[in-house]
Amino acid sequence: MYDDAPVDQAVEGIVTGIFFNQGHVCCAGSRLLVQENVADEVVERLQRRLGTLRVGDPLDKNTDVGAINSAEQPGPDHRAWSTPARPRVPPAGRRPASLPTSGYWFAPTVFTGVSSTHRIAREEVFGPVLSVLTFRTPEEAVSKANNTQYGLSAGVWSDKGSRVLWTADRLRAGVVWANTFNKFDPASPFGGYKESGHGREGGRHGLEAYLAH
Repeated sequence: MYDDAPVDQAVEGIVTGIFFNQGHVCCAGSRLLVQENVADEVVERLQRRLGTLRVGDPLDKNTDVGAINSAEQPGPDHRAWSTPARPRVPPAGRRPASLPTSGYWFAPTVFTGVSSTHRIAREEVFGPVLSVLTFRTPEEAVSKANNTQYGLSAGVWSDKGSRVLWTADRLRAGVVWANTFNKFDPASPFGGYKESGHGREGGRHGLEAYLAH
């Protein structure tokens, strides 16, 4: 996220990108790279927005974040929490009040002070957990974004089309969204790089694997 991005729009996209389906999404936006000079403002807006999310029964239409997959994912997963990064929103793993006695629950959590060397930024938690990293220059943003063994999806937030295109061209991700996240077109191929797999599904590229040549 660049410093010229519309903050309110970006925050909504960030929340959707990581907390949709409790973060149990293969292309969830679990790492947020935000330009250093607007990082405090963005985190503050995220804090306010997360305070409005309702954690509860996934069958309740008013619920924003439902139950997670199991007791081991991601709460007691010590690989994720073994990090000097700071949990900001809310205390990591806090059980929300007024929930059913059965089921596994994990409050949406944001970590700040994260670096590319922290395990929480390098290993996929696959839950409602967002890591916030900062950058100063576009080149640093691309370097940090590509510094992972995964490469399924990415998003670029900026008011400048030229900056979006410059960044998207350099990101090693199978899907790159511009000023949105998790929006799909069935006519477009979907797939990744590196440990995010090979090949594509959807669109013409997805059909080619089923056709004889």
